[in-house]
Amino acid sequence: MGIDIIIRDEEGEALVVVCDLKINVVNAAIAESFALRKAVELCSELNIQKAIFEGDANKVVEAVQSEKEAVFAFSSIIDDVKFLFRNRTDWFIQFVSRKKNTVAHTLAKKALAIGEELVWIEEVLDFIVGCLHNDTSYNA
Repeated sequence: MGIDIIIRDEEGEALVVVCDLKINVVNAAIAESFALRKAVELCSELNIQKAIFEGDANKVVEAVQSEKEAVFAFSSIIDDVKFLFRNRTDWFIQFVSRKKNTVAHTLAKKALAIGEELVWIEEVLDFIVGCLHNDTSYNA
């Protein structure tokens, strides 16, 4: 699976872009959970105080938002995410449709082609410029 993370500022400008690869993941919800955990860990490491995490796997978003203990194949990953969310009152997670998040899917495909983790900081990559514009248009 391709892991794709983009951290944007409040104007939608790209601050950090990550492409990574995880092998032997066959379940979409598990794949989305891995990507979310990596994004949350990255934001924690960067000491980002305010964040809105977006995902197009409603089951994963609902599991993180729920007070109940998750009972899925990806429950331990969700537990990790919930732990990192604790005491972060300005972190939120929300469901977004796939068409509102074209950058993420373009990056995921790129991660599969690259085959290794790559990180870009404060750099807009040529292959996502159009997607960034589309995503910010949908989010406006």
